[in-house]
Amino acid sequence: MKTNILVTSLFLLAGLASSCQSEIDEAKGYGYLQLSSVDVNKSVITRADITASETIAVDILDASNAVVQHADDWKNLDDVILPVATYTVKAYSADKKMDTQGFDAQPYYEGQSSVAIEANKAKTVSITCKLAQTMVSVNRSESFKSTFGGCTCYVEGADALSIPFGENETRAAYVKAGQALTVKVDFGNGKSFSQEITSKAEAAYHYKVNLDITEGNAGFDISVDQTIHQYDVTVMVPTKQESTDMVTDDIRNDVSKVWGRFAYLSGSCNLAEVTSPVQFRYKKTTESEWTTVEAVQEEGTKNYSAKVAPLDFGTAYEYYIVCGDKTGETCTFTTESYVAIPNLNFDTWTQNGKNWYANADASDSYWATGNSGVTLIKDATTVPVEGSEARNGKAAKMTTIDGVMMVGAAAGNLFIGTYKTNMLNPSASVSFGRDYAGARPVKLSGYYKYTSCAINYGSKPGTLTTDECNIYIRLWDANGEEIGFGEFVGSESVDTYTPFEITINYSNTQKRPAKLTIVATSSRYGGDFEGSKVVGQVGAGSTLWVDDFELSYY
Repeated sequence: MKTNILVTSLFLLAGLASSCQSEIDEAKGYGYLQLSSVDVNKSVITRADITASETIAVDILDASNAVVQHADDWKNLDDVILPVATYTVKAYSADKKMDTQGFDAQPYYEGQSSVAIEANKAKTVSITCKLAQTMVSVNRSESFKSTFGGCTCYVEGADALSIPFGENETRAAYVKAGQALTVKVDFGNGKSFSQEITSKAEAAYHYKVNLDITEGNAGFDISVDQTIHQYDVTVMVPTKQESTDMVTDDIRNDVSKVWGRFAYLSGSCNLAEVTSPVQFRYKKTTESEWTTVEAVQEEGTKNYSAKVAPLDFGTAYEYYIVCGDKTGETCTFTTESYVAIPNLNFDTWTQNGKNWYANADASDSYWATGNSGVTLIKDATTVPVEGSEARNGKAAKMTTIDGVMMVGAAAGNLFIGTYKTNMLNPSASVSFGRDYAGARPVKLSGYYKYTSCAINYGSKPGTLTTDECNIYIRLWDANGEEIGFGEFVGSESVDTYTPFEITINYSNTQKRPAKLTIVATSSRYGGDFEGSKVVGQVGAGSTLWVDDFELSYY
């Protein structure tokens, strides 16, 4: 099979061609960007030959990941004058989608490199655009075909991925990298066999699954040819299938059942008479001792389930269903991994002029506030406090003010996200959320105290007489759809630190989060705008203190 890499070469020249030299002479802090060529080199496996006609788009991004120049086709990229700085140059397939999976999906290439433009110096950067997806194909030995006939095989993955490979299917399918892949053989009559291909599919790799038979226990062998990025996975399928009296459900790809520190085990007991308690046994795959838990029967069915907790983050487990001397197949799953949220105790702060930042650097690098907008004319509304004003170490103090030029009023706030003042459209200054690929939390807890002042500004919702504080958490999936939300609203003054606990309700348990925010504000409606004016009801002087936030995972 032929193989391909798309290589993009960029030349960054700090001096201009003769026609532009005078501009550079006048602006020594600028450089000249020129895209030279796109070449084809055959060294990464793909299903089809890619030629120089592959349409490659190019983005030039600044340090904040904002696109400063884009071309749908690299050939159409005009010469660009850029300020002296460090840039990321990203090249990628312009007319394809990386998330498309299956036989009809097309190869998607991407790559990037950074370059520092310096005045009066020539720069060269090369980008190698590699296949961003994984390829998978299924081959059946003659022994397998003669034993099992025309049974259908499926390659299964995350988010209910299931690609059927018929008896004579020879094509390879493209799937998203990073997910666990399993081959499932469906024998009919409710019988099937599953085997994991890989716990994490690598980009630019081809997994060739070879199905064969064995009279003994099932198993598989993997051989790797790194020169062409190909895995040969030989899966040995037992010729005799286990009884369906006890069936362990395979939950490894069921996002709704596998979380960070707990899992819902499930299975079925089809015995005519159940004379013993139905149970589940589970353990870490690296350990030998099993833990037994009682199973709960779903009313009116032969299905059973059990919640097991606490489990360890990012850990592989084995489990099976049992009733007396009857057991189901042993299956596996891996819990979600832990990703830390920085500065949840609010002990880390940095000051720059009148502005305070709840980060180790003097910027809104993770936590953000509206301070930079307010301090143009007022003092910061969100500041650190310590000593008697904090519960431990330092705490965050947020205060609502009025008499703010243009917007009228400003609530103190602290949130995970970014803030950049937009004078024409103040509501667009805030962008909530940061990338998050960790385990799904189920609760947000912490401590707060609050001074609620009488409403003296705003018209909406129009029913408040005293101000309300608000603390909430929100999670989104990769498509930007909200999948989880929980909030706390305080309407009364509390003069000592008091615990709060927020249960996170997941509207979609089949999706894992890609973005998360936590927000605290001294006025619940301080972010409601009409045009450039705050219209939400707020009370000047309302003050919220928060400290020692914590996320729980079971």
